[in-house]
Amino acid sequence: MADMRQINDFAVRWYDKFRDPKINYIELVDHHMADDCDALGFEMDCGKSFEETYGAAVHNYEELDNIIDTVTDIKLLGSAIYSMWRYFNHWAYTGEEILDFKNRSWFILALSRLSVLTGETPFIFKGKPKKIRIVSNCMGYGPCPEPNDIVEQHITINSEGRVWFSAYAFGDSFGKYEKAQTKNYKIEKAVAENILQKVATYFSDEYDEIFATDIGNWEMDITNTEGKVYKFRGSLCANFEVDGVDISDLIRDSLEIEDLYVFDGSFKPDKVNRITVDYHRITKIKPKQPISGDASFVTWDYTEQLIIDRETESIEHIQNIGTYCTISHKYKVQDGVVELLDDLDADYLFEYIEDNPSDVIVTPNETKQYTITIDYKKNPQRVIKGIYDKKGLPDDFADFAEKVFSFMRFYGFGEILNPSIYGKVKRHKNDYIFCSVAFDNGHKSYYYITDDDSIEVGDFVLVTAGGDNHIATVEVVNIEYFSEENVPLPVDKTKRIIRKCTEEDFNL
Repeated sequence: MADMRQINDFAVRWYDKFRDPKINYIELVDHHMADDCDALGFEMDCGKSFEETYGAAVHNYEELDNIIDTVTDIKLLGSAIYSMWRYFNHWAYTGEEILDFKNRSWFILALSRLSVLTGETPFIFKGKPKKIRIVSNCMGYGPCPEPNDIVEQHITINSEGRVWFSAYAFGDSFGKYEKAQTKNYKIEKAVAENILQKVATYFSDEYDEIFATDIGNWEMDITNTEGKVYKFRGSLCANFEVDGVDISDLIRDSLEIEDLYVFDGSFKPDKVNRITVDYHRITKIKPKQPISGDASFVTWDYTEQLIIDRETESIEHIQNIGTYCTISHKYKVQDGVVELLDDLDADYLFEYIEDNPSDVIVTPNETKQYTITIDYKKNPQRVIKGIYDKKGLPDDFADFAEKVFSFMRFYGFGEILNPSIYGKVKRHKNDYIFCSVAFDNGHKSYYYITDDDSIEVGDFVLVTAGGDNHIATVEVVNIEYFSEENVPLPVDKTKRIIRKCTEEDFNL
């Protein structure tokens, strides 16, 4: 078998080919890989040797991912790569199947491991980052760009805060882009170091890559402080995050260039950062006795405000009922509020309002109006105003209101004023636990006995019911403790709760 350096060169070269989103499948299934494998002494045994040790991992990406770190036999792994390649070269319905995500990912995993076993891989970053260079090209299938359309961007950032940015236009379509914009400037060193560290952290480990042939691609070099360059590439649809921070967005925000392609092409849907709903009702009430000679009505000026904010991860509901009477509830829920906002379709939220026809009857002495203010991550602020009724509100407002109300209702009003909490007494050692349970087909409750102190009001439990003692699911609506002489029913004639319901019971 060839020396380690030759095998490492083979692994790195073919690893890079399989990660190239624009590669033609012919280049992968042509005879060149077979020539390389033969020269390195790998055997094409249809994967039998590898399968004897690792089973389905010989052809299954998920299985290979589970065991790849345990593979140490270089010749065995090389022969598995040769055999897998031979399938697409010779037996597959079409060699183009080698580009399918699961197949391409199998080769990437195997070749990456082979490069690690035979030397250092340039596709997993090591060291401290000194500089990154990203080239993002948005050319994909579709209409040909106009000469002035920007199709490629180059960004270089170093640890001192120096930034070099260039944008290239499509030009005359003769294969050479035209430089359309150049910007060299400096950002704070700490900001630059934060970018480099986030990028280095993400690419210090292997990552799953999405391959697409109908969009652009990106290539990146990371140079460490020792001068070694690590190379990465992928399709322009990658969402890379470190500690919840989107790296593409971090670079855009830090460089203050909103339309950077970076890794995701800036094609991600927008997000809602904040929604404020202001409700204003004015009601004129005619008292039985006039207040004064000049005033026939009493005016009730009532307002509500709902604020959902991503930055503070909070929902606040404020009611201004009248002078010196304000009620507010604030829900600060880490991740929960963010998920609620992320669940909203920012591009189409509150897009359509039917509006009331001209002949509707207006409620006398009362007006109800609203203002909805939406702050987006990318797009400018949007303000919607109208009459607060079904046709005056956006058609998807009811769905939005239900989501928010369910979120708030989930947290309830706590336990301080809950009679089931402050009214609960401790059970004596010899007391019997009688649970009143309700079936879903009636309002009447029935006593059942239990020894399970963990059962609470609102729990669902399994019981036997009816003359045939069939199993039923019931809700516990009350819990009482009785000494033996005070039990409401004879203990030996009262049925017992089987147990609390589990998730599997509900699924059934």
